[in-house]
Amino acid sequence: MSMKNLHATLIAKFFALLESQVGISLDHSKEYLVRTRLTPLAEQLGFSSCEAFLVQLVSTECGPLHRKAFEAIATHETSFFRDAAVFSSLKTTLLPHLIETRQAHKRLDIWCAAASTGQEPYSISMLLNEFDSQLSGWTVRVIATDLSATALNTARAGRYSLAELNRGLSAEHIQRYFFRTPTDEYQILPDIRQRVDFQVLNLLEPWSHLPKFDLILMRNVLIYFGRGHRDKVLEKIRSQLKDEHSYLMLGASESIWSDPAFTVLRTESGSIYQKSQQSRDRV
Repeated sequence: MSMKNLHATLIAKFFALLESQVGISLDHSKEYLVRTRLTPLAEQLGFSSCEAFLVQLVSTECGPLHRKAFEAIATHETSFFRDAAVFSSLKTTLLPHLIETRQAHKRLDIWCAAASTGQEPYSISMLLNEFDSQLSGWTVRVIATDLSATALNTARAGRYSLAELNRGLSAEHIQRYFFRTPTDEYQILPDIRQRVDFQVLNLLEPWSHLPKFDLILMRNVLIYFGRGHRDKVLEKIRSQLKDEHSYLMLGASESIWSDPAFTVLRTESGSIYQKSQQSRDRV
């Protein structure tokens, strides 16, 4: 087998492994991701080349090395209050409706999937502060999950550079919710940070430990999944929503128009869905 064919075979086997283990579906047009994201990791781990690293990955059972590789391949693009229209909908429509419909139990459970380094769940936590008077005496929990333990370690620390804060935050937000550290980083305030519970989660694995949610944000996640895994995740999501008053928010380029398990609410600020009353939980 030529070196070119050997490389192509390694890439194909790695892509198949990646999809089977974490759901991310890539084709050969994304081969550059392997080179740019796995080569530094291979060097860090002591492999002679990216190819040697791939040989190890595709020829052994999944373990810590594989998790490091999958984390490196996954996209972690994020920013504070990413997509302003989404947070406008949350502030003016979704959260007020949830507060109204949950008055009897005075509890809100929110899930940010693919939380990366924490900007989205912290944005939610900051937004919730604007409803302090309505939420007095409530139990409010934001669970933030991601495949990457490394990204979540950054999220838990809650420390960011000024450049990271300037991606989405106003000067007022920075002054109100952060303080500057001696190392010129910006630390998020404890009351914002403590509202968020960060957990490592592979979306293909069981979610039995998670509660039912009033609001799920799974934005720009399913675009990386193949149809089979995407449908299975959506099936699990529907059963994870508390009731027909709960909301699911996907990314602007994602949609589930053909699934009768969900009802489309609105689309001006992205894809927003509610649990259909006409279909039963399937998981």
